[in-house]
Order: sequence, then structure tokens, then C-alpha cells
Amino acid sequence: WPNCTPITYDLMNYFSSISFQGILFTLPNCLKQSIDLVLLWLHESSRVYEDKLVQSKDSELFQRIQLDTAKKFFEGVDDNILLQKPLIFCHFALGIGDPHYMPVKDWKVLKNTLTETLDNYNELNAVMNLVLFEDAMQHVCRINRILEGSRGYALLVGVGGSGKRSLSRLAAYISSMEVFQITLKKGFGISDLKVDLANLYIKAGAKNLPTVFLLTDAQVPDERFLVLINDLLASGEIPDLFSDEEVDNIISSIRNEVRGLGILDNRENCWKFFLNRTQQQLKVVLCFSPVGSTMRVRARKFPAIVNCTAIDWFHEWPQEALMSVSRRFIEEIEGIKVGVLCMSIKLMCRNASAYESLRAFL
Repeated sequence: WPNCTPITYDLMNYFSSISFQGILFTLPNCLKQSIDLVLLWLHESSRVYEDKLVQSKDSELFQRIQLDTAKKFFEGVDDNILLQKPLIFCHFALGIGDPHYMPVKDWKVLKNTLTETLDNYNELNAVMNLVLFEDAMQHVCRINRILEGSRGYALLVGVGGSGKRSLSRLAAYISSMEVFQITLKKGFGISDLKVDLANLYIKAGAKNLPTVFLLTDAQVPDERFLVLINDLLASGEIPDLFSDEEVDNIISSIRNEVRGLGILDNRENCWKFFLNRTQQQLKVVLCFSPVGSTMRVRARKFPAIVNCTAIDWFHEWPQEALMSVSRRFIEEIEGIKVGVLCMSIKLMCRNASAYESLRAFL
């Protein structure tokens, strides 16, 4: 698989830190029976491992191993329970504004919640014409889960037009987080990026406002940009981001808050408090394409892009998704019988698939 980005994980440490972090999202009202913990474990292990897999055959192998492991260590659990769909835990399963990490009851409930949220978003922001089919809803839940976590850094990998940015904006809106993207202009350089990052640090660390920094590969005209992003992801501290005067102003603005927590309000403790809160409140979402060698090269040169993020691969949309999008836009055209046209499209898709299979065979 020559186009895949080679990624090496310390699996034991990674599983311990990320998977159990997800399990600790839950409250006692989520785990009323032993089977609830089993389902939660299945979900969290899928998010930690399966979301990073590139090929469907690898995902299928993971699911078989996961099922065998569950049967081995959780005796007496019925297969129908282990295979139930949807198996999704999220912070808005009970509705927006009630952030309890709970299982989603069914697709209909989830779609109603996200549709209402999208309508609210569109009333306040530039309209996003999203079609919320099952795969799209799953990605919203995954991205929101990452953003809700400590040091919520996400790497979304998929070709252009797969919905990475729009779904990220919706996921951030669910958690009442403001999204920031840099505005490229002629002459935009490393110093301009530092100014933007400094403002984000102050907003998150000094003002305690949850913020998402959304960056696409099209917004990286200079590879040196990724040096700063790598430092942000790895340690949370970017060298020479602030002048001495700016550092003094930041420390002065948070000194009373530090003292109120019973911490000695010296310069070192105040700066440490500022950086720690920035790491908690400043989320990062990187939207990169796997096409070509660019991402592979960047992953080697700037390892924190892979090692310090939760990865979510946007695979090719299934036929159900394509049909949902087609139906959505056809319904807006007057004088067309949607049912008949959609059936025709479905038949054409099947014929095209059969033709491609035959051509590949020949």
C-alpha cells in the first residue's frame, strides 16, 4: 500500500492513555449494568484503533479480533449485544446542553439532534448545506469526542470535499467552541501566523475561552508553519511566541486567579498555569489529504502531527451516503419525481459498479 502514511505507535501506552480517558468520560448513570461497560470498552477501543486504519480489510480484521477478545474476557455476553448498531457514545446523546457521555439510542434520535443543531448553527453563521447520513454523523461524534477530551488535538485524513471542515465546525458548535482559521493573504508569513497563535493562546489561556484552531493543508504555504504547530502539539509551548512585555501582561492578568487557587503566584507558577490552561482550552483540528507524498513527508519531519493527535480517517463515502446527498438536492428541484429519479440513479450506480468490476476482471 504505497500511498499510506507509515505510522508507528507505542500501542500499550497509547491504549492506556487514550482509551481509558474515553472510559473516564462516563458517569455512574451511564454504567448501570455490566454490559454497559462492555459496550463502552468496545466503543473506546474502536475509536483508539479502528479510526486510524486505512483499508477496509484491516478494519474487518480489527473487528474480528475485538469480538473474539470480548467473548474471551466477557463470558456469557450474547453476540447480538456485541454486534448491535449503532454503537456510539457521545456527549450529546441526551441532547445539546446536557453533556453526559452516554450511548446513542438509535440513528433517528441522533439525526434529529444533529439536524436541529445544524439549523441553529446556520441561523448564526454562514450556511452549511450538510446531508447527515450515517457516516457523516459518526464523524461528528468522533470529532466532538476528541474536542471534549484533554488536549483535544485531531488529525482528520481524507480527500478534498469529504466534509472534514464542515463536520468539524458542527462538532465544535455542539460544545460551544469558537472556530478560528487563518486568513491567507499576499505576503502572509511565519510572523503573521505567530500573531494569530499568540491571540489564540491569550483567548484560551488567559481568558479561559474554549477555541478550536482549524488548519487545512491548503493553509500551509510554508513548511515552517508546521514547526510551530509541531511545538504546539508536542509541548504546548511555542518558543518566542510572546515578548517579555507580553509575558508580563499575561502573568498580571491571571495572577489573582492563580492566588485564588491557593498557588504561590510567582512568575514561574503563573506561566505554568497559563500554558496548562491553554492546552486544555485550545483545541487543534488538522484537515490533511492523503493524496500524494506531502502528508507522508510531513509526518516524518513533524512527528507530533501524528504522535500527539487522535486520527480519524475519512474513507470513501458508501452508496447510501451518495444516495442521501442526491436525494437532498433533487428534492429542491421543482417538477421532478424524486422516487423515480433516485431509483434510476441507484440502477445507474449498480450498472457502473458492475461495469467497473467487469473491466477490472478483463
